[in-house]
Amino acid sequence: MEVPEHIKSLILKWRNQNLSKAEKAELDAWYESPLPEEIYIDAEGREQVKNLLLSNIKSELGHSRKKAVKLFPTWIKIAAAVLLFMGISFLCYQYFEGVNSPVVIHTVQSKAQIRRIILPDSSIVWLKKNSRLSYPETFGTRSREVKLTGEALFEIAHNKHWPFKIRSGNYTTTVLGTSFNLKTGAEDKDFSITVLTGKVEVVRKDQSLGPQKILVAAHHSFHGTAQKAESFNSETNDTKITQLLEGTQYDMSFSKVPFEEIMERFEEKFDVKFEGYTGEYNACLITADLTNLPLEKSLQLLCLSINATYKIDQHKIKLTGGGCF
Repeated sequence: MEVPEHIKSLILKWRNQNLSKAEKAELDAWYESPLPEEIYIDAEGREQVKNLLLSNIKSELGHSRKKAVKLFPTWIKIAAAVLLFMGISFLCYQYFEGVNSPVVIHTVQSKAQIRRIILPDSSIVWLKKNSRLSYPETFGTRSREVKLTGEALFEIAHNKHWPFKIRSGNYTTTVLGTSFNLKTGAEDKDFSITVLTGKVEVVRKDQSLGPQKILVAAHHSFHGTAQKAESFNSETNDTKITQLLEGTQYDMSFSKVPFEEIMERFEEKFDVKFEGYTGEYNACLITADLTNLPLEKSLQLLCLSINATYKIDQHKIKLTGGGCF
């Protein structure tokens, strides 16, 4: 299969961002046209094509070594070149078109009550009253970014290779996996963050001094007025923490709590439903701290405590085996 000359020309124009709408439609149609259902190559030719392509790939990766080159029939060289050209062009086209494609943004506004939001990465946000959160339908491969106006409690799914960023006014908060309460306002002095677990990095844009980075560890707070992190690890701040968690399902610490009550808490927090349960675990009293743990990890620990197994089908959970006697 040979790439038509005018298609090669369109690909070059696409690389230079000079495609018209009509030319782009023609290029799309060519990429989407069906390939031949069968291609006949004899055993010797198939092995030669495979070796040639493997050699080209290694060469592109910088792993090829200088060695004797075996001369192939002209038709094999042409076929391999066409396949390589088509493959690279298609991948580049798909990648850059994907990057430039419009991103679907969801915006959630809370009014008189706290709203729970489960993000695409399974992180949970408890959006406080009179606040607004914007986030993409799917996160990018390099980072997860949202925008907050107001106040929210965040429970971020841990992934050290996939940082989570929150943009709010002149501040950008970056986390890897932690829980914290973030409050923003019209001015820098209204910005405050209280870290419950983990660590975050707060960067403030300053037109004269440039970006200023501040690390805030667990049991510390940062306020825009003070411009420094301060510890709140004292009994006098218990009331403050209680106020931050009020109206959320953040606290998942249980001490001799009936299993059915924990199931209800799971359903409220993670937007799931337990199915097929007929009272097998009604004698179970659970003692466990599942605070700030994702659904899968929480289920693993919960099932270990009653010697059961679980299966998740979308938002439905089926427990089997185990029990308390």
